[in-house]
Amino acid sequence: MPPREGPEDQTVRQYRYLLRTAPLDALEAAHIDALAAIDPAHREVVLRTVQAELVAGAHLRPDDITPLAHLATLGERRSPGVLTRSVPAPALTALADAVINSEPAFGLFSGYAAWDGLDPEPPEEQDDSEHAEKWHAAHATRDGTAPGMNGAFGGV
Repeated sequence: MPPREGPEDQTVRQYRYLLRTAPLDALEAAHIDALAAIDPAHREVVLRTVQAELVAGAHLRPDDITPLAHLATLGERRSPGVLTRSVPAPALTALADAVINSEPAFGLFSGYAAWDGLDPEPPEEQDDSEHAEKWHAAHATRDGTAPGMNGAFGGV
């Protein structure tokens, strides 16, 4: 991801590194801690950005920290840069600072010194829950979509 306008803030750069390299569970835990710690106005900005950019969490309020952390973490993992490009700078910097200084983020910067600033490949995530493979096998068609779904609106 190229920096916004001008040089990228060191805090946001470190945050981007964590978003791409940290294990998903540690990253989500860091976001829970961070969202609880930041100013409620910044948390609301993050929520509104998640709602607008990820089209998710319409029922959430700014105090719904755990589901907001989950959506933000998954959204960035699935579409790298979607939130880091969209959350306004003051709220992004506050969130980034709180995440990188959270206890769950401790020890996750081992490769940061050698990082060239380009978005590295995210770690492979595996769904090892007992139902994951069964559901996908039972509900996927040859093209990988759910049965009866032709496009986003089921052929409508």
